[in-house]
Amino acid sequence: MRLTLIILYIGLLQACSWGATTPLVIAGLGITEYAQFKSDIRERAEACQASEEDLLPQSVDAISKGSTEKIIRVYLSIYNNDDLPANMQAESVYQIGLIYMNEYNQDRDDDQAIVYFNRLKTEYPDSQLCAHVDEHLAIIDNRRMNSFSYDADTLLAFREAVKERAHTCVAEEAALLPLSVEAISHKQASKAVNVYLDMVKDTGLASLEREQALYQVGLIYMNKTNVHKDNYSALYYFKQLLSRFPDSPYCIDAKGHVARLEASLD
Repeated sequence: MRLTLIILYIGLLQACSWGATTPLVIAGLGITEYAQFKSDIRERAEACQASEEDLLPQSVDAISKGSTEKIIRVYLSIYNNDDLPANMQAESVYQIGLIYMNEYNQDRDDDQAIVYFNRLKTEYPDSQLCAHVDEHLAIIDNRRMNSFSYDADTLLAFREAVKERAHTCVAEEAALLPLSVEAISHKQASKAVNVYLDMVKDTGLASLEREQALYQVGLIYMNKTNVHKDNYSALYYFKQLLSRFPDSPYCIDAKGHVARLEASLD
């Protein structure tokens, strides 16, 4: 019942504002290409629905066809119509938020989703949808935490930091590099590990830099604050360092870590 009225109302608005249904014509597509086009839309719609069960059919259809602007205008017309029940207005705001945050929306905009979700909580605090809103806001927040990545400038700084520390602080190197700490704090340790391992493979780098990169991988995996902490992986990479670079100054500390890790894993 919550959705019946709004679905019917949307259908009426669409019929009035978009005109009668006309045959879909896609210039330049043959029968096979057109069939594939329809198949792609259907698959995208199914994936979209699976990713967010609260999306109305009209919302799913708009996302799958890349026409979210039109359906959002319809939802806004419902929201702005004071003659309609508050639950319909709240549902419209909720749908806009869901559309904006949906991963299959080619115009996805998490910031706009937050705006509308907060509007729902502020203007319709008694709506049963508010509980769902908190869940979606948490998903968006988690996305932001996990969106940490290295652009070209950061990668350059990353490599320069390794190079500088490798040549000036070898004897004192017993801790994570700042960029390793940053990656761990953003719950993106695996990205830093991949960068370090790429550096280890780069024979164009000085041996000392490659040694430190491998040592950092071990430190990252054994770090207690790393949500993906893995002592077995840490042990593996420290042993890789000892095996591949037995004369490295990092081997002194690596041996100590190996001993402690093996004791803890017994």
